[in-house]
Amino acid sequence: MSVQLKVTQSTDGIGILKHAVTMVMGMWLIVGLFIDGFAHNHGAVETFFTPWHAILYSGYLACAIWILIITYQNKTRAGHATWAAAIPTGYGLGVAGVLLFFIGGIGDMLWHTIFGIEKNIEALLSPTHLILLTGALMILTSPYRAMSDAEKDVSPSFRRLLPALTSVALTFAVMAFFLMYAWSFRQNLWMAIEEDAVAKAVVDFLVTTMLLVLPIMFVLRRWKLPFGTVTYFFVFEAILMAVLDGFSHYGSIVILLISGIIGDLLLKSIKEKEVCAWQYRGVFFLLPVLIWGLYFADLRLFHTLDWSPELWGGTIFICGLCSMGLSMLTAPITSGRNQ
Repeated sequence: MSVQLKVTQSTDGIGILKHAVTMVMGMWLIVGLFIDGFAHNHGAVETFFTPWHAILYSGYLACAIWILIITYQNKTRAGHATWAAAIPTGYGLGVAGVLLFFIGGIGDMLWHTIFGIEKNIEALLSPTHLILLTGALMILTSPYRAMSDAEKDVSPSFRRLLPALTSVALTFAVMAFFLMYAWSFRQNLWMAIEEDAVAKAVVDFLVTTMLLVLPIMFVLRRWKLPFGTVTYFFVFEAILMAVLDGFSHYGSIVILLISGIIGDLLLKSIKEKEVCAWQYRGVFFLLPVLIWGLYFADLRLFHTLDWSPELWGGTIFICGLCSMGLSMLTAPITSGRNQ
């Protein structure tokens, strides 16, 4: 009986506090990534051995050591025969991510030594950097996988769900980092007049919309969202992306803060309904309309807006439409009545 109890504890994985520590280590890693991005954007990178790389790789080392510690604790507590069996629930891909990130780091050092330092978009598409991205995503998503398996309450509190929310927020922040050339708040889109520039600007709005709404949809597939989730996701992503330009585009933080609060209020009002209900689709249509409505209003009032009403109005509408379409595709099917 006592042996069975130990196995059950190990199967359940680790507690909320340990997931929170994982996310602190993950934050360390990702803050280093964004500082490195700032350095790349401002021409401060000339070698592999830089202070910002030290922050990035020390964050990785902290993640690796922490995952080793919790695996060791599982092994000694439950008496597992192998290290593989002792890996906490949800952290299997995280362990693989640690190994992959190590390979990518060695490869990145060799790549920089042989081919030099990448510039601009080259740095975001470098093969070794994409290996690092893959490893980081595998590490960062570990708490979400673990809590998705262990958390039985369909409507947990914000505090209880925070490690899982941070896991998702960091994941999409990293994806936004590697798509920074399509992050609309960083571009002078109001100056886009030529056909190709306008087309790129519209695509950027669509990409940014997806980076903002998909984290919400993703968590909704598993839990009822606690109040504050939308604001947390929006502001989290906005602050990290603002780091890349030294917070010169701080207006995006204000826009996404306002949009997040309104989004939380809207979702709170329909929290008791099934996720596949039409009200959720309506909210996901309204969120991009609100974000980009505020964005274009800000341009009109305080900056310059050379776009015609057809361009800015159509862009707002198609972003809302795409968001609503994604909500239809990602919503779990619970009954045919609400489809």
